[in-house]
Amino acid sequence: METDEIVKNTENILKRLQKRSAELGRDICLVGATKTRTAEEINAAISAGLKMVGENRPQEFRDKFPLISPDAEKHFIGHLQENKVKYVVGKASLIHSCDGLPLAYEISRQAKKLGVVQDVLIEVNIAGEADKHGFLTDEVFNAAQKLKSIENLRFRGLMTVLPHVETEAARPFALHAQDIFVKLKEKVFGDDFKYLSMGMSEDYELAIDCGSNMVRLGRAIFGERN
Repeated sequence: METDEIVKNTENILKRLQKRSAELGRDICLVGATKTRTAEEINAAISAGLKMVGENRPQEFRDKFPLISPDAEKHFIGHLQENKVKYVVGKASLIHSCDGLPLAYEISRQAKKLGVVQDVLIEVNIAGEADKHGFLTDEVFNAAQKLKSIENLRFRGLMTVLPHVETEAARPFALHAQDIFVKLKEKVFGDDFKYLSMGMSEDYELAIDCGSNMVRLGRAIFGERN
């Protein structure tokens, strides 16, 4: 996609989210999902007002993000293997995909080595799908008590990927994620736990209706991937 189209798309989505934020009385953060996108494409979106960009692959994060404008936060939003944590910790403002205790301990280990506190989201597999990562809904509350005690991590919220079903069929899953988010905030983590990262290009409007305050959009900004 041409950079002028990316600029136009970004401006339009930001206006739409600003309108929804005003209607709902809560801020909605836009994260541009940048998998396979060039630094030129990403910087075009940032020039149009995008404040957060999220990469899916650790090596791509490592190699690409020195080329990205400092005007946007760099997030990591994809599946993170323990042996790739070193590429991301201390560089990503927020890791969305803490999907298990072993990964949390490795993020902590790398953060300690660097002397930093790493902000992370707890990833929940909201529909219990075999091809998706994350804590299952019936284990996340027990896991949260253990996660809270891990050093050098700050838990900032919850992330989930809604199932690829007809839009309205995803609503119960989105509402369940919002319920888990609220309970974890109230009963375990407190006010630091502020982000519900839920919603992508095909379902972000529904996700916002169901409580999301952070959406991860790739195609809606950058067009179809090659």
